[in-house]
This record gives sequence, C-alpha cells and structure tokens, in this order.
Amino acid sequence: MIVMGPSIVISLLITGLSLAILPYQALSKEVVLPQTVSVSSKPSSLNFEYFENVLPTLGELKDNVCRQTPSGIGIPGFQPGLRKSDVTGMLGVPAVSSSGYWRKTRAVSYELIPNQVSLGFLFDRNSERIRQTEIAFTPGVDSELIEVTFNGMLGCKLNDSIKRGLQQVWRRQSNRYKFNLGSLEGVIERDKSDRVYIGIWEADLH
Repeated sequence: MIVMGPSIVISLLITGLSLAILPYQALSKEVVLPQTVSVSSKPSSLNFEYFENVLPTLGELKDNVCRQTPSGIGIPGFQPGLRKSDVTGMLGVPAVSSSGYWRKTRAVSYELIPNQVSLGFLFDRNSERIRQTEIAFTPGVDSELIEVTFNGMLGCKLNDSIKRGLQQVWRRQSNRYKFNLGSLEGVIERDKSDRVYIGIWEADLH
C-alpha cells in the first residue's frame, strides 16, 4: 500500500481535478491508497487516471453537501448551530484558538489548504455550538466548488438572490454583499488579500 498525505488529495480539487474526495476525518492522519497510485513530492508523479476513475462527480458533491453535518466529501460547509465536536472530530486541533470578539464566544481557525482555503468558527462558550461560521477562498479555487460549499453552510437554502450576490463578488462586479436568511445573517466580500470571504452568523450574535 502507498501512503499519501491528505493535503495532497485535497489539493487535487483545487489545482487540477475539478472533483475530489477530501478525507477530513483523517486530516491529522495518513491516507492509504492502493499500490497502483504513484506518489512523490511532485504533483506530476501522481496517477491522475486513477483519481478520475474513483473520485466523485460534482453532482455527488452536491448530494452530500445537504447533510446536516458534513460527510467528508468536498470542502466542509459547517452550519451555525452544529456542535464544536462536529468540527474537531472532522478537522482536528485548530491552527488558532482564542477568545472571540463577541461576548461568551471562542474563536478558532483552520488552514484547510494553506494559502488557498481557510475556515473559521465562533463557538458559544456554554453550549459549544457554532454561532458564526466563515470561510475564505483564494481566486484559484473553482467558483462552482465555492457555491457548493456555501450552500452547505446555509443548510442547503442558497437562493437565487444570494447566489447572484456571490457571483457578483466572485466576478469583481461588487466588493461586498450582505444578506439575511431566516434566523441567519451573512456577508460575502473580497478581503484585503483578494480572497472571497463568506461569513454567516446567527442574527442575535452581532
């Protein structure tokens, strides 16, 4: 068996193959692949034909994103209200953990793919549930993948109006779009590093 670091598998979705299984449950572990897969530090050494045969389609990503808790397929979109244990059980120990800006919250962040995809959360200190969820993508990340992840963060309630706002920011037609959806509020914007930032929080938090 050949052992492949999870970050290599994750990066396939961002840098070449449009579809990939991202093994979140094992971010702090190693992923075992069949002997037929050639692995080295150079991406060109990977057997991409193998991945094209076993990786899920975008339709499968969309089907899985509507589960309440992310399934481990695609970039995880955690909804407000989910438990801290749902996050740490899938992503492991955060890169940063500190007191949150808002009262009685704890802030944590993950570099899911260094310099490409970052995740952040504000947890309620008492209930340990997500009060705010956020994600930032660099321009090289596929826009359809961003949309699928965003839909998961909204509990599969992404509507046409919010989708247009995402597209406007992505296409640089607007720098910022704010929205309300039921008990949630959110913002989509270009940050100072030119990343697309998405933040969603429970309306009574701010």
